[in-house]
Amino acid sequence: MITNHRLKIGLDYHGLIDINKSFFSDFCIEAKHRGHNIYIITGGPKVLVEDELNKSNIKHDFVYAISDYYQALKIINQSKNGRLYISDDLWDNAKAEFCYKNRVDIHIDDNMKYLELFSTPYCCYDKLTNKGIISTGDEVDFSKGAKFVLAKIEQILI
Repeated sequence: MITNHRLKIGLDYHGLIDINKSFFSDFCIEAKHRGHNIYIITGGPKVLVEDELNKSNIKHDFVYAISDYYQALKIINQSKNGRLYISDDLWDNAKAEFCYKNRVDIHIDDNMKYLELFSTPYCCYDKLTNKGIISTGDEVDFSKGAKFVLAKIEQILI
């Protein structure tokens, strides 16, 4: 359904797009065709994620990478083993805050722990069942294809 209401759809990369690139390529192409905006909201780093998105034909409008955001703010610390470290509280809340501030209509992720942090609709995808539970209480069956999933999201949100 092409609609006058453009949705802002957030998608996680690690654990979601990267495990089902073909589905999310179709999903993003269809979403863009319907006039929606796609925000990739992930841990990062942005350069590596964008490279993978482009290789996999994942159409998108914007990539928000938590690690890049906090690195720019100089809030990242370096641990003893040389890895970058951000406090769990900042990391865990980053996606929810981004969605709230940028009026993202729904975020799809594979991590259930984020559900309670979002004030905007959130869909927790389960790769074992290929289904998502939306914070509205609705269930989405991703095995039915990208057009079906997108139509279901539009039905719930528009």
